[in-house]
Amino acid sequence: MAEILISGVVQKLADVAGDRIAEEGSRLSGLEENINWIRDEMRSIESLLEKADEVESVSGGLADLIRSACDLAYDLEDIVDEYVPKLSSLRTNDWKGHLCWPLKAKTVRDFAVEIEEIRRRVEDINRRRWTTQVQDASGCPGKQGWDPRRTFPHTDEVNVVGMDKHIKELVAKVTDQDSEHRVILITGMPGVGKTTLARKVYNSVRRMFECSAWIYVSQRPNPNELLHDIAKQVGLTDEESKQDLEGNLFRHLNLKRYVIVIDDIWHTEHWDALKIGIPVNSMNGSRLIITSRSKDICVRIGGQIFLHELQPLDEEMSRELFLKVVMAAPQDNDEDGDPSQLENIGEKILKKCAGVPLAIVVIAGVLLSRERSIQAWKGVLESIGKDEDQCSKIFALSYKDLPSILKPCFLYFGLFPEDHEISTFRLINLWAAEGFIHGSGVRAVEDVGQDYLNHLVDRNLIQVVKRRFNGTVRLCRIHNILHDLCISKAREMNFFNSLNVVATRADCPAPRRVTAYRNDGGNFVFPNYQAPDLRALLYFDDLSRYSGKQVKLPLRGFKSLRVLVIKCFTPLRDIMNEIVKLIHLYHLELGGCIVELPHAISNLKNLLNLDLHECLELILPNVIWKMKQLRHILLPPECWAPSVCGFNLDIHWFHPSEVYLPDLQSLYGLPVKLFEVNWLHKLVSLRRLKVYFTTEHIIEVLSSANSLSQRLEELHLLSPYDTKDTYMAQGLSTEFRSTLDLSTYVNLKLLVCRSLMVDFPRHDKLPTCLTELILEYTMLEMDPMVTLKKVPRLKILILGRHSYLGKKMVCFGEADSFPQLKVLKINSGYLEEFVVEEGALPELKDLTLTGSIPRLRVPDRIRNIILIDPNISDDFVYTSEIRGDP
Repeated sequence: MAEILISGVVQKLADVAGDRIAEEGSRLSGLEENINWIRDEMRSIESLLEKADEVESVSGGLADLIRSACDLAYDLEDIVDEYVPKLSSLRTNDWKGHLCWPLKAKTVRDFAVEIEEIRRRVEDINRRRWTTQVQDASGCPGKQGWDPRRTFPHTDEVNVVGMDKHIKELVAKVTDQDSEHRVILITGMPGVGKTTLARKVYNSVRRMFECSAWIYVSQRPNPNELLHDIAKQVGLTDEESKQDLEGNLFRHLNLKRYVIVIDDIWHTEHWDALKIGIPVNSMNGSRLIITSRSKDICVRIGGQIFLHELQPLDEEMSRELFLKVVMAAPQDNDEDGDPSQLENIGEKILKKCAGVPLAIVVIAGVLLSRERSIQAWKGVLESIGKDEDQCSKIFALSYKDLPSILKPCFLYFGLFPEDHEISTFRLINLWAAEGFIHGSGVRAVEDVGQDYLNHLVDRNLIQVVKRRFNGTVRLCRIHNILHDLCISKAREMNFFNSLNVVATRADCPAPRRVTAYRNDGGNFVFPNYQAPDLRALLYFDDLSRYSGKQVKLPLRGFKSLRVLVIKCFTPLRDIMNEIVKLIHLYHLELGGCIVELPHAISNLKNLLNLDLHECLELILPNVIWKMKQLRHILLPPECWAPSVCGFNLDIHWFHPSEVYLPDLQSLYGLPVKLFEVNWLHKLVSLRRLKVYFTTEHIIEVLSSANSLSQRLEELHLLSPYDTKDTYMAQGLSTEFRSTLDLSTYVNLKLLVCRSLMVDFPRHDKLPTCLTELILEYTMLEMDPMVTLKKVPRLKILILGRHSYLGKKMVCFGEADSFPQLKVLKINSGYLEEFVVEEGALPELKDLTLTGSIPRLRVPDRIRNIILIDPNISDDFVYTSEIRGDP
């Protein structure tokens, strides 16, 4: 894995030797020689690491050598990052350069000392490498010619084989109101499918209950936060949650017919803490579904009669699952040998999986990445070995089999808490900040990152939680077995460590990355901690829980930090003064707090991602619009200008001399008091734009042809006003509407309108490439189907709350009516009649109507795919998509 880092370091060394030192002439020729020698030797070490990845069993000596090479690569990159800017700033081509020659001489001398030490370590590694025999991996199947854009034919839901009987049985128990099975307990070994079974049952029955909730407990849960999570999902108000949470939740649920899933309980004490707020003995048909890998814990909670023990798959089911994944791939024309021999090897591999579904799909992912040949499959079989715990060997093999460029991307999942739902937008930005992915030619780094993620999904190492309408992954997670594998492998090579380990173990090496899971943060709040080699600090714990005073972090000791993620509900003024000194920072993410960005934020010349969208409020200096390297700016709705003597320096008082963001890809939140809308045309690379407060001027600017229209792919137009009543209460006219003309937007595929101000345009005012359209609170009075039926590529149409005020909606049956529409979801709060004419919606696969419609006239073809949900909930179908969350 370090070879990815080494490759980047080699390029930096070439730049130093070729450009920086050449400008200084012969005085630094000796240093240049050393740098060139180190660069060449690092290439050799890179080759060594690629071969070492393929070794069947890593000996202690080889493991030490790999760790030494990793540390060397990290340290060398730190040195280059530290000294290259200094050498660049101390040029002698003007009089200022001559005045600072003593400082320059010291910088060059210090750099030479560091390089000499690196040379000594390289020589030491070269001496040790000859004592370790590493076989050549050049002929290893599955490693050559890896195409990151390759896809696999199997689907995400391959691991449901053999569960139909279990699902049917548990659904019957959950929905039978006369049943005594008020608590359903699912137990079984890790990876056997407990959570998958619970999710299938939950999704099948949740609409039959008045309210529902799903929580994941994990090994070290916070019961109070879990109860808050349940309260939010079942509809408890914020005020009820703040005061007497347990009592109010208990009383609320006692009046409802609910279904709640409590996934992965590890200790009975966790259940004791949760049941205070949950009426277990409700007689109104409410149900609890609890999963645990411990049968003993399940029996203690609900007794033997309520227990559903999930066993590994039998031989027939195992084979069915295996073949469903592996044999779905196209056959190779040049298959090596008799197919019956290949089948025989497959049977031996399958036997080692012991019927564990997760092991089966993971090893199938390994086989899919290799040639369908006897030699390749035999290699996989031999790699699993003969150990008793062969499933663990399978999971370890799945990591070792990854292409080297994917290994750090996979290990990064271990930095997130167990069972955490991860935004892929956030994940890919973190990969880019760490240097794991790079743009390729005309392809942006974000697109390359999506390819990498798809490959991990295709290998069944990552689970898809939710996809966007265009099929790309929006949320993902990793199974806790593979999460443990990430942590184990990361510790072996000091890729990252948890805060708990760093703070409590004296033998822990200096960490490169540190993550704080829930309840870890208290270990780290002390002032003198030094970690000069730290590259990433991810705080998933809330720091404000550990002190009533201003939170302090020793950030000044983290001079190499590239990634910083902090969630805190107390002001971070002191911390911000330290953050702006972290000149190597690429990714800054703050949430939950009131943040004031100082003007010195412009010192962060490497910052690519500025994610502040979860902050309560933000004070935003105008210098932000001139940080040309930024690729993603995510802001909260509440943004204010800095104040001087009580006056806000907004755009009416202080205009930036320049707006220059040539690489900006995403702008979430357009603060109209801090950003002049006419400046949008300067954002020539913008692909995603989200506006919180839509105004007439914004619509006017967006409707004019400009450079923005050539690249924009997603546009979210939101408004804080939900209804006409609240709109009028603000003294604003409900008669005013602006017609949105997006006909010049050649790449716009997603349009979200959540604003009463936007008048829905004619079809010729919409982009011809538009594939997804979401409307909410637009208060349309004319049937939108008349216009939308002519949008040629529209595939997904969501008509959310208060989008259409009419009583009748008709989908006409003309030949060119909705030619590609596949998904239609309508919140039918005002509708009295819905008509689909014969021949209309020829490609429709999914039709969801919320709320009852007295007159429903549709063909049988359409009637067979309708899902009618009588409950109109606040999270109608795709609320997260409407909000435009990353």
